[in-house]
Amino acid sequence: VSRCSEYNLSMKLPVFFHVPKNAGTYITSTSYYAAHELSNGNKYYVDVVKGNITFYRLICFDQGDLNNKYKKIDSDRYQINFEDLDLSDLKLIMIRICDAGFGCYNEDIYSSLPVDVQPYEFICLREPYDRILSLYSYIQSAQSSKEPTHGAFGRRSFIEYLNSSQLEGSWLIRNLLNIPNEVSVEQEHFNKTCKLLDNMYVFTINNVNDSVVKVFVDCYDFKFNTIQYRNVVRNQTQNKINVPFDSLDMQSKTAFLNHTSWDRQIYERYKDADIT
Repeated sequence: VSRCSEYNLSMKLPVFFHVPKNAGTYITSTSYYAAHELSNGNKYYVDVVKGNITFYRLICFDQGDLNNKYKKIDSDRYQINFEDLDLSDLKLIMIRICDAGFGCYNEDIYSSLPVDVQPYEFICLREPYDRILSLYSYIQSAQSSKEPTHGAFGRRSFIEYLNSSQLEGSWLIRNLLNIPNEVSVEQEHFNKTCKLLDNMYVFTINNVNDSVVKVFVDCYDFKFNTIQYRNVVRNQTQNKINVPFDSLDMQSKTAFLNHTSWDRQIYERYKDADIT
């Protein structure tokens, strides 16, 4: 029996918060394969855009062709402008909050969900220095050619990036709370972010497969085998630079530690949250 026929709106709905370079592409594609099993193959993506930017990606049960407000991109993917989105058109399996949607998902999405749907929020964290290495490598590589930030660091070396004003810091706090770059992040912002994270299922990049399985068990009482999904889409950067933190000069170490203080506090607080 297809679990599509068992679907009802009185349930937990997985909502994934995708932090860039924290295994988000892999988590989304693994979830899509889980949705494939859950729906007996009857599923599709809907990308919700504002302008040319994707704010949300919805994984839905396939109920046949959607109306003409939904632009068909390929066999299992549609796109719709946010102002045309009507969630009652769709049977949702999962929502991915893209980075652009971190500050507005409540009013954009949650306000339109049925009152008896409980968002099951989950997020993946990564050790901050490892994430910065990955981010720099990706932005400077050909793999990011379609990203608006492609090549944003110009000819700066990784060491020069660490010591520049472009070094990313407090990303999660700033994006969840809509704090502009010119405003300093303070303890109160950290506390507000922790209150949000305390209500999410938080795991690290080291425990992705088991964590995605847990989400689908908790929400759908459905367990799937991730081993068979070895070919899911991964956004791993080729030729990632390898600069161990201990090899940095003292100035670069200090610059990184100062600029990412809040990121490291969040990671240290939640890195063992998924260990039972």
